[in-house]
Amino acid sequence: MSEPSRIAISLGASFMGYATHAGFMARLHALGVRPVAIGGSSAGAITAGLYAAGLEQEVIRQAVLSPRLYLSFAKRTIWFWHQFINSLMHRHPGFFDPRGAIAHFESVVGTRNIESLSNPQLLIALSDLSDHETLFVRSGSLATAMAASSCVPMLFTPLEFEGRMCTDGGVAHESPIDPWFTDDGIDHIIIHRVIQPPGKPPMMPLHRLMATIAATHASMNRQILNDRIELARLHGKKLTIITTNHARPSPFFPGRLKQCYELGDVTAQQLFDTHLAGSF
Repeated sequence: MSEPSRIAISLGASFMGYATHAGFMARLHALGVRPVAIGGSSAGAITAGLYAAGLEQEVIRQAVLSPRLYLSFAKRTIWFWHQFINSLMHRHPGFFDPRGAIAHFESVVGTRNIESLSNPQLLIALSDLSDHETLFVRSGSLATAMAASSCVPMLFTPLEFEGRMCTDGGVAHESPIDPWFTDDGIDHIIIHRVIQPPGKPPMMPLHRLMATIAATHASMNRQILNDRIELARLHGKKLTIITTNHARPSPFFPGRLKQCYELGDVTAQQLFDTHLAGSF
């Protein structure tokens, strides 16, 4: 009997897609799949961080379904004052102050550092606004990296991480996998993407802004993903991409997150049945 493949799972950026990713990982975990590495950008970084921290699956489920998670990204915002001062004084302004998210994640995962996580190892993508490059973070504050990777440009003010001003990791790497191409301990890379069809045009101005940002992300990352597929082939890595499709979640209807979680569960079962069964 051959040895099971050493799997790395990357969870893609998507607006409030962390619940879908959590359902996906919970089902794989229940089926006995244990990745040697997990990574993510933006919403994917949130779920990847929770999973790598070794939390019980029920604890993760409660965390991603709670409105406290997304509300934390605006909790410290001083309304109107922040928008006025930030736009004048900050080189890269954002509508909300996301520092409350760091405190929230610390309340869930503690103050541990990423390098302390080894089962699985964790990879989080950040976008460095000073040097204009992607950071594939594997050390430093876990809670800060989770929050900074989720700072959608223009919506949230960037956060400082290890002396760099950082924002949304999904800007250039929807699903970070590049460091795994040369990792001899990884055989099979799995990317879980959450695709949210545009549907009816949003009515609220803030929702239209978020929809525009999401559409821009999708345009950039489609070509980048094609490049990653070719790089995986050149490095001899098996690459599986699987997608969960559902309508965009809304902060005004937190109950929809439960549906997203359940859809992620269904996608994981499909992945297991078609690509992983017999290996575990």
